[in-house]
Amino acid sequence: MFTNLSKKITVKKLIVWMLTVCFMVGLPFLTLYVSETIVRKALDMPFSVWTTEFTKRFALNIIILIAVFNVLYILPRKWFMFTSFLVSCILVIFAVANNMKIELRNSPISLGDFALLNELRGLENPVDLSMPLILGGSVAFLVVTVAIFWLVPKVKEWWVLKIGVSVLSMAFLAILWTGYPFSPMEKVQFQNTWWQQEVGTMRNGLFGNFVLLAQQAKIDPPEGYSKNTIESIGKDYVPAESTPEEKPNVIILMSEAFIDPYHFGEEHFTQDPIPNFRKLYDESMHGTMYSPEFGGGTANVEFEALTGLSRQFMPDSSVAYQLYVKKPLPSAAYAFKDAGYETTAIHSYFGWYYQRESVYRLLGFDQFISGEMMDLDHALGSGWGFPKDHNITNSVLETLDTTEGLDFVHAVAVEGHQPYKPQEESELVKTGELPDITRQYLNKFTDKMNSVDKEIGRLVEELEKRDEPSILIFFGDHYPTFGNNNQVYGSQGTQIANNMLGDYDDFINTHNVPYFIWKSEGNEPKELDLSPNQFGAIALEMAGVKGNTVTAILDDMRAKGEAVIPYNQWQKQMGAQTEEMGDLHQMQFDLLHGKRHVEKTIPGLIAMPANDYHLGLYPEMDVQKITDNGNSFEILTKGVPKFTKLLSEDNEELVAEWNELGNGLSTFTVNKSDVEAGEKFRFALYDSLENILRNTDYFEIAETP
Repeated sequence: MFTNLSKKITVKKLIVWMLTVCFMVGLPFLTLYVSETIVRKALDMPFSVWTTEFTKRFALNIIILIAVFNVLYILPRKWFMFTSFLVSCILVIFAVANNMKIELRNSPISLGDFALLNELRGLENPVDLSMPLILGGSVAFLVVTVAIFWLVPKVKEWWVLKIGVSVLSMAFLAILWTGYPFSPMEKVQFQNTWWQQEVGTMRNGLFGNFVLLAQQAKIDPPEGYSKNTIESIGKDYVPAESTPEEKPNVIILMSEAFIDPYHFGEEHFTQDPIPNFRKLYDESMHGTMYSPEFGGGTANVEFEALTGLSRQFMPDSSVAYQLYVKKPLPSAAYAFKDAGYETTAIHSYFGWYYQRESVYRLLGFDQFISGEMMDLDHALGSGWGFPKDHNITNSVLETLDTTEGLDFVHAVAVEGHQPYKPQEESELVKTGELPDITRQYLNKFTDKMNSVDKEIGRLVEELEKRDEPSILIFFGDHYPTFGNNNQVYGSQGTQIANNMLGDYDDFINTHNVPYFIWKSEGNEPKELDLSPNQFGAIALEMAGVKGNTVTAILDDMRAKGEAVIPYNQWQKQMGAQTEEMGDLHQMQFDLLHGKRHVEKTIPGLIAMPANDYHLGLYPEMDVQKITDNGNSFEILTKGVPKFTKLLSEDNEELVAEWNELGNGLSTFTVNKSDVEAGEKFRFALYDSLENILRNTDYFEIAETP
């Protein structure tokens, strides 16, 4: 009898220990598998591919979860099992939320995303929350909880082992977070894909990538940061009041990778590739913009120009749009809006790129015209590369024609974007002087710059024809990057920058971007070198529009000849940051990472986004008239872009021939044979993630709505 009892006790202990190990190791692995399977429904890399192609990163994700779960191992066994199960459920819900955000915003959740619902605003796709699934999950949670507390036998615990496992888990998480004495994420080559955050999730794993983003959101405050400091800055820097003169339209045009090809050596060219830019540069306020980026990071330069804040106060390889812009920020757009301007952002690529659809709203724009909203030559993503800049020119001019009153337009052009595939010939580049591969890279790049330059000329020519005054700020965001930079910049090419990261002069030679600020009235040459965060403040000053505390700091910097914020790594050569730069740093930390003392200490600095913010130039997409043309129907629309789909109630797409009429009007012609009596249709505009950006109400083609 005693033998049988002893066996029962031994079996009971064995079962409990096996169950405990399942919660220590098995449940973390299962949680990872379920979570990754859920989130990868919105990604292009299945779980099986990830585990084989990025095995080390996969392994680190497992270790992270095992450590997270086993920190709780110090609890009594049943409470450890319960809390582990609770953590597992929370992480799976987190994976579902990430799946939703990636599908809608093409970006995973970062530490700054306090509510997924804020990310869902602005799109017309409903978020389906399955009540049966929620109820089923709740019941399952209760069943497992009851089973843990009522069915798991009580067995003596080894507290030395429990404490040891818990301490080791905490130690690993501390090393992971601090990177001391080594960085596990660096060991397995975690990569921050700042250009597309969802790629980081795809490669680093859901939980590993979240930790990486959280690390980058961890920013220490500058010395002396406090509510009193922010209040004092608000009192010290007071923006100048608006002037009574007639106000101009203001256009900021940032051109992807635009630089002067002569920078590679004027002797290598047969003629001036950018004559319009050079003429406007010589006639207008001009100089060098010291870009904080090279070959990428467009959104950071844009962020500086619009907000007046600085990339130099952000961690390396971070993008403010994706990590930090979660609440309204003071910006040039808000300042112009307060002065009665209509504020429009234009970007001829995907609207979700760098999360611009949501960011522009927080930066004070009334509307955002993305590439999907434009009547481009080819649909985005159709294999034709980046849209030509004539689309940007057309959109800027159409905005000025359509909106009432004054306009502030911020436009981002992308024709100059990489790749620059080697091109055999160009009439602009000499042969026989450069290595063939160098010349072929420059052939392609120079032809792109030449095409961009023609649009600069056309835009200014059209602005000059108008009765209302205009200001145009034009600059490139950064230097281009080539398939092999050494064959263009370095010893195998033009030799203008042999060591662009380690040598100061070479670094500057790949960051000094030319710009000009042209005025239709009173234009005259003036030279000023600056950082891109000065552009918004200069635009407000030139337009005679009142700025804000941030622009007042920048105004003081320019007045003292300190318009360039030195690069962090080159302060020995460029000089240390000034007092005004320190005050700007304090403001930036408070706005992006701190307690936002400005909301109480500097009244009026923070404004609320527009309630009627919308995508596209026109507030609505409307069907205005349907005409029977015998064998076809002609549908007259307003605000319906070229690549909008005509869909039946069953989401079957009809073939419709588009024709532009101007002023936002267009027609779509449909064969009668494709239309059934009583069938209803709608126009729906999709992005590349298959999200509906905008759509019309349902209508019957056979009848006039």
